[in-house]
Amino acid sequence: MVTLTAILLYQKLTIQNLIAPIIGYITPLIIYFTYLFWVDTTNNFIKLFTVDFIFDLSTYTKNSTTWSTLVLLLFTLIALILKSPKAMSVNNSFKKSWQLLIINLLVSLFFAILTNTNQGYETLFLYVPASIIIANGFEVLQKRMVKNILIFIFMMGTIIGFCYL
Repeated sequence: MVTLTAILLYQKLTIQNLIAPIIGYITPLIIYFTYLFWVDTTNNFIKLFTVDFIFDLSTYTKNSTTWSTLVLLLFTLIALILKSPKAMSVNNSFKKSWQLLIINLLVSLFFAILTNTNQGYETLFLYVPASIIIANGFEVLQKRMVKNILIFIFMMGTIIGFCYL
């Protein structure tokens, strides 16, 4: 999904650019189906496409996970609000990168929510796009003192969260 979006954002839209990622996604599926067909266990292949929407968010309601995820999403949302108007007003490659980054964040958020085995590791997929968005949000701030205070709050929150939660 993100690869296809990146191609659509950065390259000229041609039939080759559209078909190449689709073939890249379908080829391993065809090979896997062929193997399962050979060993007569095609039910395993069908189970891949059966989606169970079980929203068991009990893992995320623990104190340490809840606070860290909420703070991360709060700072990401603030940074998005601060940086997006500037990023969308210019017409250069940063605008496309910013759009791709937001799509990447949304895909990782949906992945974290829709996973059946919620053990907390799904939030790791949120950290990469969220950290880049937060860093770009820091860039908008003009005063160096405010930046240092926010970085200090992040560091102290990490230490306190690690030691006491």
